[in-house]
Amino acid sequence: MTESQRPQYDFDTILERHGSTSVKWHEVVEQMGPGAKDVVPLSVADMEFKPAPEIVAALVESATHDVFGYDYATEDYFDALVSWMKRRHNFDVDPAWVSLSDGVMPAINTALRSVTRPGDKVIIQRPVYYPFTSAAERNGLTILDNELKLTDEGRYEIDFDDLEAKAADPRCTAMILCNPHNPVGRVWTPEELKRIGDICIKRRVRLLCDEIHADFEYPGHKVTMFSTLGPEYADIVFEFTAPTKTFNLAGLLCSNAIIPNPHLKRRYDVAADNIGGLTVSHFGLVACQAAYNHAEPWLDALQQVIARNLGVVRDFAARTDGIRLIEPEGTYLAWLDCRGLGFATPEDLCTFLRTKARVWFDEGTMFGESGSFFERVNLACPTCLLERVLNNIETALNERG
Repeated sequence: MTESQRPQYDFDTILERHGSTSVKWHEVVEQMGPGAKDVVPLSVADMEFKPAPEIVAALVESATHDVFGYDYATEDYFDALVSWMKRRHNFDVDPAWVSLSDGVMPAINTALRSVTRPGDKVIIQRPVYYPFTSAAERNGLTILDNELKLTDEGRYEIDFDDLEAKAADPRCTAMILCNPHNPVGRVWTPEELKRIGDICIKRRVRLLCDEIHADFEYPGHKVTMFSTLGPEYADIVFEFTAPTKTFNLAGLLCSNAIIPNPHLKRRYDVAADNIGGLTVSHFGLVACQAAYNHAEPWLDALQQVIARNLGVVRDFAARTDGIRLIEPEGTYLAWLDCRGLGFATPEDLCTFLRTKARVWFDEGTMFGESGSFFERVNLACPTCLLERVLNNIETALNERG
């Protein structure tokens, strides 16, 4: 396809989302009042872009002609998923491994219930996506925090000695892994993933691998789907994927749990049945299939926008004393180290950003204590909107003196 033949997509228009059902835009006004409509939320990880027109066309066609009864995933749906995983990740998925869900977190909760009992222990790696903590606590599990270590060079690494010690606890039965890691942006290398897998195999710990951001990687950092490491690793893992982050479809409730081990698959399906079953909405099925079959050019174009926005944040951090960008290897999120700004508490930093700079990020403390004085920034927005936010921060910092 030549450049002139490539579809043209709009990633520049700022969408008006006040008055919509958007959680993050509503949250600002709900907490700060009607006078906060100028505060820009670059927080919750959905995008400030309309979805690919190919997906919208499929949804309109379905809305016009379909009957919205009880659905099942067709062979065409699984063909789309299998083709995507092979094409983008060199991952040969057998449809028999796949169970559907309305979201990755419902699936992770279900997997936890299938391999743990209340009183067991589960490993997570803070600072990490905060629903992992909620999932553990709500299922009666004790958290073992294998805290990631931030090097002087600004790169997060796994403390494997600590991981080994925590996995050796006889009550530890599961680990939740985030790859790529949200919020710090690491894409774990095959060598790191194998070390994790070897520890889990040795200690009989089941691995729950959240790969929802797997379609977002930066040059030089290839995302490795865990099961592709080899059959011994595929035997211990639940892998959770979805088109929802990739194509901005979170509200359509569609995800896939890939479980190659038939024994674990049966346990997962029983756990799902015990809560009345997990499924995908009608429009979720339609959107997922259309995304994987037809919207790849939209994603490729989006990746260029994300890379450009990361460059904007990189330049901002380089010229702003007290702020350091933790260079991401994947996701469409940026993790900013703001410890050098000199705020007395994380709450003071939060208040400054919201009231003075008029921006609402996800506060680092949401991801664990080790996230204190960090901010998670959503890069999936028009560049002009991001530039406005960063200019506001610069102005507010200058006025602070």
